[in-house]
Amino acid sequence: MTTHPTKLSHVHTAASLAQRRDALLAECALQRLALRVQTRQLLEPLTGGNLRHTLATRLKIPLMLGGAALGLLLVRPRRLVPLLLAGVSLLKHANVALPLMRTLWQRFDKKTAPPP
Repeated sequence: MTTHPTKLSHVHTAASLAQRRDALLAECALQRLALRVQTRQLLEPLTGGNLRHTLATRLKIPLMLGGAALGLLLVRPRRLVPLLLAGVSLLKHANVALPLMRTLWQRFDKKTAPPP
């Protein structure tokens, strides 16, 4: 006697098919519930206080490295002055270039109307 599901398909009655359908629906409902719980668990670290704690622990090393680099720059002032001058120069250029780039972007952007 064979136990292959396709060979026994004629044996299934309407009652057994309804029971199987109900069992599959219940299994799908359980899978949806499990997915909802797992999604909530994944997003839990992103809630209010947890987000602050998570970012603080992950940014600790980059902040320490940045502080060390800033400390070295402050200890050696002959390197700090040229760096500050270059930063101020870049800031001046950015203040001139960014409004110009914004105007050009608005002209070439078809979705928004040009400024009056």
